[in-house]
Amino acid sequence: MIFITIFGKLKLLSPYLWVNAKSSKPLKEEMGITHQGRSEAVKRALSDFGIEDSFSLAAKRFKEHYHFDIGVSAVARSTKQTAMQAMHYVEKKTSDSDGEKAPLDKMLVELDGCEIRTAVLQESENTTGTTPVYGKPKRTKRVNWRDVRIGFVRPLDGTPKIFVGKMDSYPEVVEQLYGAAQYIGMTSKTEIVGVCDGGIGLPEALQRQFPTMQFVLDKSHLQDHFYDTAEKMAVPKKDQKKWVSTRVEAIAGGDVEKVLIELKEEYERSQNKRTKRLIGYINRFYDALDYDTFKSKGYPIGSGEIESAHKSIPQKRLKIPGASWHPDSIDPMLSLRILRANDWWEEFWDQRTEKLLAA
Repeated sequence: MIFITIFGKLKLLSPYLWVNAKSSKPLKEEMGITHQGRSEAVKRALSDFGIEDSFSLAAKRFKEHYHFDIGVSAVARSTKQTAMQAMHYVEKKTSDSDGEKAPLDKMLVELDGCEIRTAVLQESENTTGTTPVYGKPKRTKRVNWRDVRIGFVRPLDGTPKIFVGKMDSYPEVVEQLYGAAQYIGMTSKTEIVGVCDGGIGLPEALQRQFPTMQFVLDKSHLQDHFYDTAEKMAVPKKDQKKWVSTRVEAIAGGDVEKVLIELKEEYERSQNKRTKRLIGYINRFYDALDYDTFKSKGYPIGSGEIESAHKSIPQKRLKIPGASWHPDSIDPMLSLRILRANDWWEEFWDQRTEKLLAA
């Protein structure tokens, strides 16, 4: 019987103990030791490496630190098993609003999405062949890109910053975000500021869950819409920066109506569809564009904080070159990275150790 520890592989002559001609399995039943099992220290090390690097590189790093081999598939299995437990841990943590927490006066909410590459093996409709060993129908890899949403809540002027995320619709992620907000001390009196881009369904999902929220449209996304409109209106390239900045700063200063009137007059002259689309965009976010006032209150006017979080949480591991994931693996692996981002890593492993000792 082999048991893997960070000191190497331990060979146990027998898992059985014979007492009065009767056998028992104290290693398995009392200590949880099974053949080819791994100690908590090994599981932690594999998860630590496997959540930061590809599983092949994680296996190399494990050998470098502990001086013996563990296969790439074993690293993947162990990391994904731990990730499933991490997902349940994060869900429980963000749904548990009990306990004494200092109520927050002001809170910031941000949410954004990115795409992760997925791959699923399916039986091919166009292939009639079978596999050589087992004679099963040949399968092909179906590649797709799936939306992963990440959000965070934090006190407007400080920490802690709590992240949530999953491969799901905005309303589902916002529900998890609401739990995180309660976790850090949101009350009915908390002033809530929400900053994000104008993605379809995103601001609406936030406002449904946080009805008193002051929504702030990311200023750079507004500028992008103006630049795109300037190009479609054939504004000369050398004049586009001035054309955009003049109008965006007018909006920031509270002159939304003045800019709308100018754009409507332009649309009446040219019937340019992109101009009409910009008018609709400004009207949609009419109450979220008072940037000078927002800045005077200490509100952020850009969503760079959550965009940076996408690079450091899901994309740093789930979007490494060549990576593709089974859809069922994404939420658990994401949860394992969220554990680290939320500084819950030590707490998660301490709780696992306590359970083992209690058993």
